[in-house]
Amino acid sequence: LWCWFQNGKLTLDTQVDLSLHPEQHTIHCLIDVPRCYESGYAIVEQDPDTGIYDIAYVLDDYENERLRQILNTTWEFDATVRSGVQGFIHSVVGIPDDSTDPPSLQSYDVAQGVQEVTGYVVDLYCWDVRNGLALDTNVSLTLYPEQHTIHCMVDVPQCYESGFAVLQETSVGSGTYEIAYILDDVLNALLIAEIEAAYPDVDQRSNFQGYTWTATGVPDLAQDPPVLRSIGHSSYTGEAAIITTSTTSTPTDGTACTTNPDVVIATVNDLTLSITRDCDAETVEIQMEYANYADQWLGIVFGESMLGQALLYTTGLQGTDTLSVYPYFIDAMSGAGVNPNTDDTWTVSQQTVVGTTLQLTLSSTFAETSVPFGSASTLTISYAFGTSDTQLGYHGSSVGRVRSAFTFDFCTCSSVVTFVEGVGDYTTVTGPVVDNWCWYDNDMTAFDTKADLTVDPYNHTVHCMIDV
Repeated sequence: LWCWFQNGKLTLDTQVDLSLHPEQHTIHCLIDVPRCYESGYAIVEQDPDTGIYDIAYVLDDYENERLRQILNTTWEFDATVRSGVQGFIHSVVGIPDDSTDPPSLQSYDVAQGVQEVTGYVVDLYCWDVRNGLALDTNVSLTLYPEQHTIHCMVDVPQCYESGFAVLQETSVGSGTYEIAYILDDVLNALLIAEIEAAYPDVDQRSNFQGYTWTATGVPDLAQDPPVLRSIGHSSYTGEAAIITTSTTSTPTDGTACTTNPDVVIATVNDLTLSITRDCDAETVEIQMEYANYADQWLGIVFGESMLGQALLYTTGLQGTDTLSVYPYFIDAMSGAGVNPNTDDTWTVSQQTVVGTTLQLTLSSTFAETSVPFGSASTLTISYAFGTSDTQLGYHGSSVGRVRSAFTFDFCTCSSVVTFVEGVGDYTTVTGPVVDNWCWYDNDMTAFDTKADLTVDPYNHTVHCMIDV
């Protein structure tokens, strides 16, 4: 507005008449010169009869800041380069106020009472079903939300399917946390996408704890706890095409998997493991063959240490369970840290002993186990065994624990969505959005940032997608 009102509609740098050539207004002038960006912005419109441009709407403070952020994100290189970029077309959704001269535009977001809330995020399964205890670390999230692993929140189906909430302290410095807002479906999807982008290595997510997020939305205070609804998505109505989903097996190097199901087999000392994954059926089968069986318990743990998700062939901690394979979760090197995992379901189809060889076969679905068989590219598995009994007990520091671990490399199951004519219930598909021109006509390269969208789809500006 400084160039328009204080400088006689002349650009500060190029001295061009903006009422005739607004396309010759440099990005440098708009966002690098304090008197310019501090004055605010306006959208100009051309008179079809005279060809002269005049202000259609002056933007409010919220939209001014949003425009500055878009400009800075789109042209992140230095100011000298921005001097060579001219003209910017911007789209704004707002509520016009024709009582001002020139007319002003109030941000739609502000009119809806949009708020930002920042805090630790937790999944509602751990918060509600587990009474505020993290599934993986078993810590109290009301006291230690910073000890909630990324793996628990985005890799465990019962956790990410339950949705998320943003926590804040009950009072400043209290050290006790409560739900500030529950997130709606759109914000849940955005959160998961952001976490997965920030931590792409699935196998490392257990090493990262605590995730702080700033959510922007419209509070629904009629709910208890309050719900934060995404901007412009406070309600959903209408019909959608019926969508069927098929899955294919795609390895991490981008080439096609030769077979589905894919099978991996390895032997460490006396134990041979075979893991078969069917990406289409979303199922997994594990076969164990232990060649030195002497009526003792046997267990595998999904991880390099003896902590984490486990499958144990045992009669349990008390020795009173039927001898079989059970899912457990081990979170401490003590008896109190070994507990049945009732959230996972495995079906045992073979349990035989031939001489000194124990043969076990069990299966599950991707949805029924918290081990990320559907998304992991690598799984590390440790194993241990009892010395003389099927009742669970300490395996010893050397006798019953095998220090060498299995390492299995998998293809990555990826989804292919097929649309079928018809009307029915809608489905939600979440992921980075790209425009078809950049993908098909520009060889999968972003028009503005030149990023390879097959590698870095998040490096694709909003400007490119909606202004070009």
